[in-house]
Amino acid sequence: MRWQDIDGLGHVNHAAVLNYFEEGRDAFLEHCGVGPAEYVVGRCSVTFLREIKLDSKVVSVGCEVTGIGNTSFQTREEIFNDRGEKVAEADFGLVMWDSETSGPRPITDRERTAFSGEEIGK
Repeated sequence: MRWQDIDGLGHVNHAAVLNYFEEGRDAFLEHCGVGPAEYVVGRCSVTFLREIKLDSKVVSVGCEVTGIGNTSFQTREEIFNDRGEKVAEADFGLVMWDSETSGPRPITDRERTAFSGEEIGK
C-alpha cells in the first residue's frame, strides 16, 4: 500500500483499489504471456466488502479467468488484507487489443490455453 492511497477517513480510497486490481491482473496476465498493452478493460464491477486500513500495510490480489470468447475474456479478481480477509472482489470484461488497428483482436490458441489453465494469487 502507498501513503497516497489513503483518504481522509484513514482507509484506502476506492480509486486506489482499481489500481490494486490492475497491478494484480497485469502480473497474472504477464504470467499467461499477455502484456499490459495487449488488452483493454471493457467492463468492471467492484464490490467492496471491508475497509482496507493503513495498518494492513500489505494486500494481495488473486485473479482467474472465468470465461473466454473470441476477442474478449472475463476475470474474477479478489483483494485480501494481510490477515487473509477478502476486502474487495471484482468481475472484469477484458478485450484483447491490436494497437495498430486500435481495435479488438482474436485470442490466440496459446493465450486460450494459458487462460484456461492458469491461476495465481492469494
